[in-house]
Amino acid sequence: PEGYGALMAEVCFTISRLSAHWAAMSTKTSSFICVPLNLLPSERKAIQDPNTTSESYAQAVDQEKQLIRDRVLNKSNQEIIDEDAGRPTEEKAMVLLRALGSDLNINAFALNFRYSDGTVNDDVEEANYLNRRVVEVLSVDSPEDDATKIPFFLTSTEFEHELYGDCAKHFKKRLGLAEDEVSLFVLRNVLMTPFPTEGNFIDKMVNIFQEVVEKEVEVCRKRNETMENHHSFILQDGPDKIYLINRSMFYLASRRRQLIASANLDEKSLNTYRDAKKNNPKESYFLSTAQKEDISKTILSDGAFEAVITSKSGYGSCLPFAPSPKDHRTNIIPNSKTIAQNVHVKSFTAIKDRPLNSKYRDHAYPSGHMPFYLYGTPSCLHIDHMLLLAPNIQLSASNVTLSVDSPIPAEKLKNGCILYLDGVQESAMQPFLPTSHLVGGTGPTSANNFFFQAGKRFKVSVFEDRYGIDAGGPGLGDVDYGKRLATGEVVLGGEIWVDSEGVNRDPFKRPSQTAKWREEFNKIGKELE
Repeated sequence: PEGYGALMAEVCFTISRLSAHWAAMSTKTSSFICVPLNLLPSERKAIQDPNTTSESYAQAVDQEKQLIRDRVLNKSNQEIIDEDAGRPTEEKAMVLLRALGSDLNINAFALNFRYSDGTVNDDVEEANYLNRRVVEVLSVDSPEDDATKIPFFLTSTEFEHELYGDCAKHFKKRLGLAEDEVSLFVLRNVLMTPFPTEGNFIDKMVNIFQEVVEKEVEVCRKRNETMENHHSFILQDGPDKIYLINRSMFYLASRRRQLIASANLDEKSLNTYRDAKKNNPKESYFLSTAQKEDISKTILSDGAFEAVITSKSGYGSCLPFAPSPKDHRTNIIPNSKTIAQNVHVKSFTAIKDRPLNSKYRDHAYPSGHMPFYLYGTPSCLHIDHMLLLAPNIQLSASNVTLSVDSPIPAEKLKNGCILYLDGVQESAMQPFLPTSHLVGGTGPTSANNFFFQAGKRFKVSVFEDRYGIDAGGPGLGDVDYGKRLATGEVVLGGEIWVDSEGVNRDPFKRPSQTAKWREEFNKIGKELE
């Protein structure tokens, strides 16, 4: 071809070369997986063969990827042509290239990552997180970004379940992800010039891309691999033991659980805590691990650990990711004061230990009610809001007064029941504003107007929890209305905890540039006036 036809042919060739990289850059030992939207020839053939097994499918794809590496990647245009000269038509690299990628100047592809042990991540939300971080680096998302220093640009889109259906489902499967209804975040490269295959430019560009991805994979691993960490619990008193609510975080694996437990403290520490609470009943009290612990491996299995008790005025606050290196014990809770050190915790027993990974969450917020866990003893009852979807809010109340038409058996309370605040429309309130807006200042969202505060009364229904201690959702808040335990009213006690920030915090999130963009647009608007 000549003229414009020659340019279009060069574009098709270049987009195919890029697609070859997206298809074959990752191996079985890579820290990440890169999958193009367009199926490889081996994938199309395997799908059409009724005798294909998962093993034969994977083998055929791996063989074709290796063929792409051997005959296309790291080869110059001339080398591809020269080496094709002696091959049969069906074995030529150019024939393979024509079968790769899009027939447009846009390639769509997506990334997933492997954990340190080589296991492939199956959480769509976390794969999306990796893809978002990569596109943030390779795009302009702040007025301060220097476009001349970004080696190349990527754009993105989302494959929504409602719109892409089986296409999104199959794409997730190829990425090793769960085939759920969560939208898939997809990367795109758009070819803006037909000539980047000359001078080894594509290889250099792809190497930069791979470096960016590998760096972001390390962030994803830190976010998703369970490791020892400092843990903080909201303290709730009881007649013969204390109750602990883990300060959960949706976006950090070591705290990605809703854990409610009972435990015993050494007599000295227990008395110190109770004296402090008697003198300052309006403060919130916390028990924090004295050193980094793995909840599953040490706290839950051993049932004992060393801790420190702190207190703080106010309803709630954001829990920092890393404690102060000078005094990790007193700085786990910002602006808190130490009540007791060298606290010996024993007989730590889980009442509820529910995972908060995205695959265990509901697809919608509760409607017509707000669900809580109800636990304790008949004479000392506590409630903690069920975290069924992200983002969410941590709401807990100690020593609530429950007036119902039928007594709740002590054994049911020991294992934890489900309490509905009837008529409280959680779906209409979610997502909640930051804690400081909910419980501070004046106006409709001030502490005096927030629905969850001491002395508030609610109509309630109490149900048996049908699921095990460590059951995963979705559907954990569903109940059997035919087996209702009681109905009546609850009055919240004076010990209230509200936190809509810490539970939703991403400790690895880059600072938001929205405000800077708004300032920039305002300047432009003023100049146009």
